[in-house]
Amino acid sequence: MDEHLHIRERKICLNRSGDTHQVEAACAALRGIQGVYHAQPVSNYRLTLTYSLQYLSFELIEALLKELGFYLDNSIFAIIRRNIYQYLEDNVREKLRLDEEKQALVCDIDADIPNDEPEKYWNNYR
Repeated sequence: MDEHLHIRERKICLNRSGDTHQVEAACAALRGIQGVYHAQPVSNYRLTLTYSLQYLSFELIEALLKELGFYLDNSIFAIIRRNIYQYLEDNVREKLRLDEEKQALVCDIDADIPNDEPEKYWNNYR
């Protein structure tokens, strides 16, 4: 199957009320993920991202950015753009029979995640 069918380039806009250096930090975080080919700042609040649908989805990238503490632009135009991206990717994924359940974030950095039993984990937060 042609590799270029899986490549997507997207614009991601971050919230303008945040730090002006957050775009560089977001690009640095995204560059270490398997399937990300290019992450480049365009302005103080916008970046372009090139990635493969075989490894990632736009929804997964958004979730990662939110988890890392980056605030996405929530203007009506940004929300519409994100919904269009997701709709287009869902259609391509269905056509190419890509399984979203098999996608996982693979990073160069090995995170130290605690492996407590579920009951012990939740007891720490009570």
